[in-house]
Amino acid sequence: MLTLAVSGCATYSSSFSAIEPKLEAQQYDQALQTLEKQGYVPRDEVLYLLNQGMLRNMNGDFEGSNRSLETAKARMDALAATSVSETTLTFVINDATQSYVGEEYEQVLLHLYKALNYLELHQLDEARVEVLQVQVRLREFSGKFSGAQYTDDAFAHYLSGMIYEETEEWSDALIAYRDAYMAYRKSAATDMVPRMLQDDLLRLTQRQGLTAELEQYKKEFGITHWSTVAERREQGELVFILQNGLAPIKRERSVTVVDPGTKHVVRISLPYYESRPVTATGAQLSARPLAPPANAEAGRTLSSASTELMEDIDAIARKNLDAKLPGIKLRAVARAVTKLAVSQAAQRAARNTNDRNEAMAALILSFGVEATTILTERADTRSWLTLPHDIQLARLPLPPGRYVVRVDFSGYGGQVIGMREYPVTIERGRKQYLSYHYIAASNPAARR
Repeated sequence: MLTLAVSGCATYSSSFSAIEPKLEAQQYDQALQTLEKQGYVPRDEVLYLLNQGMLRNMNGDFEGSNRSLETAKARMDALAATSVSETTLTFVINDATQSYVGEEYEQVLLHLYKALNYLELHQLDEARVEVLQVQVRLREFSGKFSGAQYTDDAFAHYLSGMIYEETEEWSDALIAYRDAYMAYRKSAATDMVPRMLQDDLLRLTQRQGLTAELEQYKKEFGITHWSTVAERREQGELVFILQNGLAPIKRERSVTVVDPGTKHVVRISLPYYESRPVTATGAQLSARPLAPPANAEAGRTLSSASTELMEDIDAIARKNLDAKLPGIKLRAVARAVTKLAVSQAAQRAARNTNDRNEAMAALILSFGVEATTILTERADTRSWLTLPHDIQLARLPLPPGRYVVRVDFSGYGGQVIGMREYPVTIERGRKQYLSYHYIAASNPAARR
């Protein structure tokens, strides 16, 4: 028990303090080296693999990222049936003693990031397999949970629709866009249905000849013009994915009190989320052709687009924890009551025996239980810490050709706080995916 107490004293979130500064400096290689040097205890293997996969994604190693994420998925599946011994340790010691299998939204994002990696590698069929697995996961959650718990994901549906549309699976694409539309409308994390999704619904309902549904969307969105399927076929498209900031970090809030009736010390520890700083509000894309068409000025900006919020991971994580907090509180109180009962029983045994050795052993047990209760009562602060705070998306239709794409990152005052340029080749009827993880420098005084 004491060995387990010592190993559980430090919260998981505190171990990330050596990695975060390297991410802020965009030193992804060094961040990965630090993670691998830290290693992991067996119960945290899934978290280690998730963070390793994300760091490899940040570093442009999309194949390596998918290897890590696939291994994490296999480990999650193996741990799905929690052992009796781990459940017992969770009840006796704390929630962090159980092997981490990932929050439901993390399990979905694992598949989404595998899909995004495949899209960066131009492996459309493999990306399609991943979004199919996302739908399976979401159906499982929908059948298992109800109420406020995470059961749906708007961005997952939207990415599915984009992939189905590119493979010309029109019905599946429209169904996915409809699901995204419903999920965005129900979500408290976004103010409205993204404009690009509005265009997609208009384009696909027109293509499928669904006149009544088309008129409904036209009226609701107030849109009179959109690009048709035929027009999109003649062009290519740049899809820019902004992974903005870092997801919230779990912290621990503890209360230690003396029970007035028994005079025993009781400690309760609960997790809460602390948001990490985000300085970018969005990004603006502009494309200029490297080889401009006839009668066009060299270097002229051809088109532009702005990112829209597609997934607020910070909000999803908080909502998910809020839904689970009653159960977490119940387990914490049950642990405290059980440990208190053991300590009381040991003290009664000490008072009721005439054998000095037995009395001393009972008192030592009582003090040991009380000390161990304080040492081991820790909140489970584990989470996928390299996820972004939010995911934004911009779609920029372009004629086939070679371009220089400029990305300007905007701050809260509307000023440009960063810029990057990329050479991009656009093919007719195909999407070119490009992503960037923008991480703000945090305030050292606020870091704990």
